[in-house]
Amino acid sequence: MTSRSGTTDRFDRFAALLALTSLGVTWPVLDLLGRNAAFFVARRSPTWEIIGLGLLLAIGIPLVAALLGSLPGLVGRALGFVLIAVTASSLALLYVRRIPIEWLPTTAVAAVIGLVVAWIFHSFDTPRMLARYLSPAPLVLFLLFLFATPAGAMASSGGAELGSSVQPDRLVPVVMVVFDELPAASLMDGDGNLRTDRYPGFARLAADGVWFRNAVTVEESTEHSVPAILTGVTPDHSLIPFASQYPNNLFTLLQDSHELTVYETITQLCPPAVCEGLGTSQTPLLRDVGVVAGHVLLPENLSSDLPQIDAGWGDFGAATTEFDLISEFRENFEADPRTPIRTILDDIRAPTAGEVPLYYVHALIPHHPWQFLADGRRYPLDEERAPGSDSPGWGPDEFLSQQAVQRHLIQVEYADTVLGQILDAADRAGIYDDAIILVVSDHGIAVKPEVEHQRRISENTIGEVAAIPLFVKAPGLSAGVVDDRRVHTTDILPTIADVLGITLPWETDGVSLLGPDPQRAESTTRGHDGDITYGGDGAEALDVAGRLDRWFPTGDPWDLVPPGAPDLVGEPIDVAALASGDGTVDIELRDIYTGVLQDGDVMPSRVTGLLQGDFDGSEILVVIVNDVVGAVTRTFVEQDRPQFQAMVHPAYFTKQNNSVDIAQLLPDGSLRLLEPRR
Repeated sequence: MTSRSGTTDRFDRFAALLALTSLGVTWPVLDLLGRNAAFFVARRSPTWEIIGLGLLLAIGIPLVAALLGSLPGLVGRALGFVLIAVTASSLALLYVRRIPIEWLPTTAVAAVIGLVVAWIFHSFDTPRMLARYLSPAPLVLFLLFLFATPAGAMASSGGAELGSSVQPDRLVPVVMVVFDELPAASLMDGDGNLRTDRYPGFARLAADGVWFRNAVTVEESTEHSVPAILTGVTPDHSLIPFASQYPNNLFTLLQDSHELTVYETITQLCPPAVCEGLGTSQTPLLRDVGVVAGHVLLPENLSSDLPQIDAGWGDFGAATTEFDLISEFRENFEADPRTPIRTILDDIRAPTAGEVPLYYVHALIPHHPWQFLADGRRYPLDEERAPGSDSPGWGPDEFLSQQAVQRHLIQVEYADTVLGQILDAADRAGIYDDAIILVVSDHGIAVKPEVEHQRRISENTIGEVAAIPLFVKAPGLSAGVVDDRRVHTTDILPTIADVLGITLPWETDGVSLLGPDPQRAESTTRGHDGDITYGGDGAEALDVAGRLDRWFPTGDPWDLVPPGAPDLVGEPIDVAALASGDGTVDIELRDIYTGVLQDGDVMPSRVTGLLQGDFDGSEILVVIVNDVVGAVTRTFVEQDRPQFQAMVHPAYFTKQNNSVDIAQLLPDGSLRLLEPRR
């Protein structure tokens, strides 16, 4: 231990805090964001915002901490000791919590390490000398972010290099709709037939074009699957869904021949010079970064109360953190996934003389959170994630999985409504008959018991995640055909080029569907854990459709009752005559049922509540709306709280002031009313 001048002591504290704050606090967050540039793509972040965030996290915050910790006098020394201890603890926590010992008090261990580091720093020369050598860390880390991460490359690329434009031999309008998280099996019955009664929009397109029933995605996640659709090339996973990374795509190909109206909601493959786009996010960037920082830096017991960032789109960083970009994007950027749909419906119009339109929309439908009815009205959500979800997969309770699929299928009906509206708009604009109209999904979703990850392709999820719907109506294709050739999403762009009479100026992995059968005996889709190779007969999707038939025998998602329970839906009940049962119920959002507007945007079809009493998760409950049974459901227990959920068809909410009651169905067939919790 040696004596030091005040200036030297302050400089040592300054250098130490520069290094520790950047290494232990800001760099883990910046590195995570830098390696997941899709975060910035979805926000439509301009270059200055990305660089500014890099400067703030890599240099700004460490500099502020260093200045505070190097103030003169006793206050500065005390503050410096505390800040060094805190930043060293944060750095230690990143590694301590990886130790596979369940009983280890990681927060306490990290705190002790931080205090020891602060004491050692103030007591010995060697660590102070080391801190001086590490003081350039903020600048080095900023340069690493800017030049060694995908997000930094996106900011420093200087704009997108436009791909080659080719003049088509045949000027044909193009309408492309990419739905999100829609499995092919959700549209089929167990025999592989399209459910035309449930999905008239898809049925109309299938009747006028070709349904490629055996289509699969070559990628499992949006940031790769959509580029595969738009480029015809299986993407390099080191690339981000940005125009500078994919200069050769549908939009750059047709930039000179077509009037482009493009609404990308996750990717940004249409360069700003070609497409005006949707603009930048209107929500505070630092709010989103703060949520990420909380999950990266805080102990689990503290970060658990933050908005969820798992179970989401793509693999956000590492196994410890996966950012739910879709959820955040919906909540913070658009607030309503119906907006792009409504906007493009307003944009579809009769072309002027000499104008050939291209309309493209990537609709975040029927992607969860499931909250929309078939007509586009929404029902309120009171959940972080769907009951039964063992994020990012599903737990063992089959009935909770059935209820989740019920909500998914209801939202698929909304996707069908959207498709019908787009087809009608194209018809009114006078382009329906001559246009290439192509509808596809980027990937599906697996909702069934004991699934580890609902959007990753594995041997157990091929039929749900890899098998996707593909419908094409185009000149040169027969109408009303079901084509069972194995089709890949990389075939879509070559098919469009073939219809337009274009020879593509780049090599593609796909082939035109106007040509002969590609004779694919098997397909390979790149999953999170490596390539998954499977047969080409489509058996996996048929297996899923068969399971949906067993879960919903009538094909109507509203016809769901627990196994073994009677279907009482529609039965009149004299609630006033029911005896009281054991236990009480607290219906969530109870007041909303007394203000239902039939022509409003909100229809409270999802009824949920907490129970108090001796409930173990096996009891059958009846939801009674206006003295009529609207749903039969079953209790479940999560986090030691007995509760229930049910979907009630909007037809049962017949007036503005609706009564909603919950009764328990006893083994003898009698009903006992659960009194509201006081």
